Amino acid sequence: MSSQQDVPSPSEPKAGRSMKPTRHLRAPIEIRVEITVGPQSFTATSRNLALGGVSFETLEKLSVDDEVNILLYIPVKKELELLKAASNIVWIEDQNGSYMVGAAFRKFAPGDQKRLREWLLECVRAQKEGRPIG
Repeated sequence: MSSQQDVPSPSEPKAGRSMKPTRHLRAPIEIRVEITVGPQSFTATSRNLALGGVSFETLEKLSVDDEVNILLYIPVKKELELLKAASNIVWIEDQNGSYMVGAAFRKFAPGDQKRLREWLLECVRAQKEGRPIG
């Protein structure tokens, strides 16, 4: 699905502004993510990460509109920071035995959205310069 590269922001257009959707910074970043849906938790690896959401591959069967909590394991200076976001599953692609899943972040734990934005910007800079992430 090509639309996973640029996901429009769910924000409403302001008066006098274009109706064109805002695009989130998105990067092909692989990190550990933990997904909790109801009483079940499992880990997966992200494929793309943005301020608006994350895509990941999993063997677990999920459904569009499922409410999930996502923990992002962000590598920062040889440590791991955990960022938490309440999210919704927005798309699923069957990959013949596994599933590629897209989740939209709905609400972050205090301060986590800012930390994710700063980390993503640094990752994109590192990728452009050929440096390792983290």
